Amino acid sequence: MDKRSKNRLPEQCLFMNANGEIMSIEYGKSGFRRSKLSTENRQANREIVNSYNEKHGITAEQVKIMRNGALFGWDDLHAPQLQQNPSVKGGCIFEMEISRPGTFGENTTAEVSLPATPYELTDAMDKACVIDVYTSEILSCELEYLPQLISPNANLYELNHLAHRLSSLSEWELDCFEGMVMMDTIQTQYAPIALDRLINMTHSMEHCQIAREAHDDLSLGKFYAENGFVQELETLPEGVFPWLDYSKIGKEMREGEGGVFTPHGYVVQNGEISQTYRRGDATPLERPDYTVLLRVTKGFFNDPEYDNDQVVFLKLPADDMALSQAVEAVGAASPEECAFSAADCMVPCLTEKIGDALYASDGDSYGLVNELAQKLQQMNVRGNILTYKAMIETVSGDINLEDALDLSHQIENFSVIKEASTPAEYARFMLSKYCIEFENELFASTNLHRYGEKLIKEKGISLTEYGVLWSLTGQTVEQCLNRPSQSHSMEMK
Repeated sequence: MDKRSKNRLPEQCLFMNANGEIMSIEYGKSGFRRSKLSTENRQANREIVNSYNEKHGITAEQVKIMRNGALFGWDDLHAPQLQQNPSVKGGCIFEMEISRPGTFGENTTAEVSLPATPYELTDAMDKACVIDVYTSEILSCELEYLPQLISPNANLYELNHLAHRLSSLSEWELDCFEGMVMMDTIQTQYAPIALDRLINMTHSMEHCQIAREAHDDLSLGKFYAENGFVQELETLPEGVFPWLDYSKIGKEMREGEGGVFTPHGYVVQNGEISQTYRRGDATPLERPDYTVLLRVTKGFFNDPEYDNDQVVFLKLPADDMALSQAVEAVGAASPEECAFSAADCMVPCLTEKIGDALYASDGDSYGLVNELAQKLQQMNVRGNILTYKAMIETVSGDINLEDALDLSHQIENFSVIKEASTPAEYARFMLSKYCIEFENELFASTNLHRYGEKLIKEKGISLTEYGVLWSLTGQTVEQCLNRPSQSHSMEMK
């Protein structure tokens, strides 16, 4: 099954570029081509594109994927919503739950998919209100055999690094990895495998071999004998082969090599496990030195002598010199010849919106994105980035980059009580302002959860994944965007 049939992509699709011309994309080919259907009338071109794609059942999402393939290559198309199994996110290896033990038995949790970007991991910690102690649990794994072999107290950052490594492997390499894992489990009687060893296995495919025809000693012995891998059999006439005990030959070869049978065939690793990764290397010493990370590539111009596959990452906020250096690094003459996409953002929910804005405007939104990156940097220095993320969460409906930038100017009017991530914790936080005799006894005998819910409702504040968000002015986040609020105005008491 080829990539196109797997992702159910069309052989060809049309779209309209920034100049109003109709462009054609052919599956598997790089770059765009001006369609013969293109006219000088922008509106007419729009109708032609819509009509063509609708007639052939081509969705806007498929056009986006086709455009990404034409720009960045067709070998690794991630189209989660078009996969045969919609429950598995494209490229996702682990689904994790992070938990922080809470007071009154109310733990705070957050889910995150691995591999994750640095800020996606940080955001999950923020949502779980992690301060120091937390636990992580694997909810599901693309490699079903793996979770039972990973220690429950595995380092989350090393687990994320392993997920990054696994998501980059080919099908053959993943089969080799499974074989190496099985070899270890047999030797250790299924004891958990250290994460650094699992990571180093992903670097150790050089000496691996797979015999896909062999699934037991009989088929392995026959495979080895018929392909000349058993030196003792080289001088025997062919007429003797039907009389050989292939099961015995296979068993002796397997035990001598230390190979294993997997669902994908017989796997043997004839070298040492790499020592490329050292324990602790994946644990960050500090946060990333950017607030927005852009992936920069050169546009395709259907000129083999001019096009290239260079990729660089631009850290925002950036000055004109940094932008020029990125443009030069990919071999482009100007930013207009480059394609920009979002790789990471300090506020992860804005990553996709940044990418969409850059994609829709062919890079014209770069200035807006860089300005937002500067505001994020300022908020991070002042320590109110958590408040900003809570504000974004409370906005109903979609939010664009202009809205996100507007809210960054309102940050001083809001605050988050991160210690209160549940109604019960908020109730205790409010009651702690008063001198209460026998406080612990009162808290133990009172329904603080119900009391906290009533306080939240009466005060008109918001309980977000990042804690309780309250306004210093009484104005809601929706009102800051000049949107009609569905709730009563806040009454700060």
